[in-house]
Amino acid sequence: MSYGREEVVNAEPLRMQTGVTHDVCDQEHALPGWTQDYRQLAPGRFVGEVSEMAARGMRLFREVTNLRLQQYTAPPPGTIVLGMPLPDSEPARFEGKTVGEGDVLLFSQSTPTEFMCSGLMNVIAVSVECDFLRDMKLVLPDLGELRGNGAFFSPLAVELRSWLYWLMDDLSRDDRQRADPRRNGAFQLAIWDRCVLALEAMLASRRDGGRGLVPSQRHALVNRVREYVRAHPDDLMSVAQIAQALGVSTRMLEYCFADVVGISPNAYLRMIRLNAARRELLAADPRATTVAEVAMNHGFWHLGRFSTYYNQMFGEKPSDTLRQTGRLRAPIA
Repeated sequence: MSYGREEVVNAEPLRMQTGVTHDVCDQEHALPGWTQDYRQLAPGRFVGEVSEMAARGMRLFREVTNLRLQQYTAPPPGTIVLGMPLPDSEPARFEGKTVGEGDVLLFSQSTPTEFMCSGLMNVIAVSVECDFLRDMKLVLPDLGELRGNGAFFSPLAVELRSWLYWLMDDLSRDDRQRADPRRNGAFQLAIWDRCVLALEAMLASRRDGGRGLVPSQRHALVNRVREYVRAHPDDLMSVAQIAQALGVSTRMLEYCFADVVGISPNAYLRMIRLNAARRELLAADPRATTVAEVAMNHGFWHLGRFSTYYNQMFGEKPSDTLRQTGRLRAPIA
């Protein structure tokens, strides 16, 4: 199922807020809708902070506390949460299990779960309402034996953690970007797509997720993806949605693209969109079209990144391409 442009346009502006507390009891109420019971287990003055960015159906947040704590915590009903401690966090245990470098803290039930941190805690997390996923026709992987709350290893946990941290830092410094509903619809799509990849990598680490396909099967699946993208030129599609439409897992697509194309399906989709954006820029009238409009038409919500990707791909700035008006229509000599 594709993610149409109208759905991106109908997204909400991104709301941002930061709160600081100086009492562990106040910290219990820092995450709206959560059920939390915190206990301070070390002497000292408590300091806690929650930074949150939210749009309809999705929240990206970071929680920092400075002392050894015991927490019993549960997200709002009907949500799924993926959290990852950042590198400066002290050792922690989730439901009695030591949280490793590559672990994801997964909440898929609103049952209170014990989390203990031995000192500074710095966690970044994504919370998504399941109703939002259904409304937007976004895929939720079948978690199978992982259904519930726990710390589970994912080969993509560190990559997801780093990307979310960069994204949150970048958006916090860009008021205009947060106020643009269309960009934030694409921002939500990008976050969920990466969450799905991390979840399926988590599942694949416990069972074969496509490695068993023979080369001809992998090549055939890559061709199916190419045909599907070609048949839906006006849709902004995520890897997860393409996988859902083709009846396979995103992890299987990862394996097949790595073997057949040598790049990830995300990189492939980005290159397809870059090429489409270049064609539009070459055909556009620079007096009536902006680079920002073209970038957004092709799902690039972060204009700085679009310019970087574009320059790396084509060796020129998108604004330079736009000034070459009529070049695409010129007859071939």
